[in-house]
Amino acid sequence: MKFEYLPNEILLDIFEYFHLRDLFQTFHNLNFRLNQLLYESFRSYSLDLRSISRYDFDIICQQYLPIILHKITSIHLADNDETPNLPQRFLSQSISVDQFTHLKSLSIHSIQSIDLIHQIIKQSQQVTHLKIIKCFCEYKDIQLINQIWSLPKLTFCHLDNLISKGVYFSELLTPSSTIKYLSIKNIICDFRSLSYVLQKTPSLQHLSTTIVCTEKFEKFPPPTNPLLTKLTLSYDGSIPSLMNLFQHMPLLRSLTISTSYLLLDGDEWQAILTDCLPQLKYFHFKMSFQFPQNYDTNDAADELLATYQSEFWIKKHQWHVQCDWNASDPFYGAILYTLPYAFHDYHYVNDSCSKSTLPNKIACQTHIHVKNLQCEHNILNHFIYSSTKFTNLSHLDLILPFNGEFLQNISTFTHLKSLDVTLLSSRDAYQQLQCLLNHTPHLYLLRFSHLSDMNEALFSLSNPSIRRLDFLNKQSMIYNWYFNTDECQALTNSILGRQCQTLIIDVQARNDVLDLVNNLTNLRSLIFQCKDDKGKQKLLSTVDDELIQWFHEHLPSTCTISRDAHISSIIQMWIR
Repeated sequence: MKFEYLPNEILLDIFEYFHLRDLFQTFHNLNFRLNQLLYESFRSYSLDLRSISRYDFDIICQQYLPIILHKITSIHLADNDETPNLPQRFLSQSISVDQFTHLKSLSIHSIQSIDLIHQIIKQSQQVTHLKIIKCFCEYKDIQLINQIWSLPKLTFCHLDNLISKGVYFSELLTPSSTIKYLSIKNIICDFRSLSYVLQKTPSLQHLSTTIVCTEKFEKFPPPTNPLLTKLTLSYDGSIPSLMNLFQHMPLLRSLTISTSYLLLDGDEWQAILTDCLPQLKYFHFKMSFQFPQNYDTNDAADELLATYQSEFWIKKHQWHVQCDWNASDPFYGAILYTLPYAFHDYHYVNDSCSKSTLPNKIACQTHIHVKNLQCEHNILNHFIYSSTKFTNLSHLDLILPFNGEFLQNISTFTHLKSLDVTLLSSRDAYQQLQCLLNHTPHLYLLRFSHLSDMNEALFSLSNPSIRRLDFLNKQSMIYNWYFNTDECQALTNSILGRQCQTLIIDVQARNDVLDLVNNLTNLRSLIFQCKDDKGKQKLLSTVDDELIQWFHEHLPSTCTISRDAHISSIIQMWIR
């Protein structure tokens, strides 16, 4: 059957699988019927601008958006390495967020201007779901939180790394009767701030947050409406303060908690849950702690696990726990957690030991919730087989070379999207990396956190799905490797270079940047440091910035060029 003979219902189902950009580039203006389906029959569109070229962005904003404004139900905006300065350009296209009359979900990421954030939120009165992630500003702003709480239809709010100088929930004045689901991630709250949040959010049912208590017996001001039924908590404080918090949450049915340097045994948890949280049905914890020094860790683990083998844990709730510790750790570090493991991050150490309350000692534990795996492995150590399996990883962080038997613990790499490697000086490291790349069919990002040397094997690596290469580690800029002209040329001629769309790199000379822009034909964003940058330590206007002006003179005007708002030595290019 020919494609055009398919009924409208099937065509509309097919459209659901397309990104908006690809959908219109593929079907727009082919014939009257397809145009009618795109304009009138297709129910809704998601406008995802997080990974897009400057060319596609201009086409969407100028040609497609005016036609389907009323059908957009979700928007994702980001000002990051993939799309530098995109939100500013988006709002300069004579487009405002309030023009999307059916918009329900809005996600903004890495916006550096608090004024721009205010502008976007002010125009978002119609949204029910809001995510603000890694949006920083350099000064105290107490109005933003009140502005968010004023959104009349908001039910779901996710705030992650919102403001570099702190988020001031204690100055929250505007109540929201609509917010039911609130996630406050990588933003530290104290009891006072949390009390304000609960008082000003009386309909809140699910909360995810981080709490730090500096006093041993800190009192939690009672909230006015304790309707909370689900709590995900990262906690740093004392046991008495934690008990005081739980006493004001009598309706809690689900608790997921992680703690650092705090350990409760099974009897202590049983007393807290029985006295403070009688309605609790779902309970997950992870406690990082240290065993007493000069004490046999095997015996200490057995004593600890014995407190979790009472009738309350095994028969009444069927809650099992596991203890992992590193036998060679001089600080006797360990973690204790409920099974199955309920957290997204996991730190794997090869010579770790494990014991659990499960009746079958060799029972295989599948950590299906783990998305991010960090591996600490010494190839010189004898490999210790672990029954723990990882089946749903999206990010892997490891040092190469490693003991190849480690891969037995990862059942599949099908979901892996990003790989962060530290390459030690060894030919085997590149061979192992290529072997790993051969098993990652959907890998998008390959990051080199550290290169011991520039081995020619680097430019022979291949993987058909990789579209982003990171050679510059923004988190640790001590070991930067500046590519010279020959190395830039080798990268340009490599398989990974030719298919690269986003490149983050250090270069020695500005002319090498021009060669990368001109020769990497799929490149849409380039983030770099240049060794001959004379203005990298100064806060300069674009007009006074010698290097920025030099690039403007040597590159097309369609190329957006700016400095990173937080690391002035880093230059961002969004290429059309």
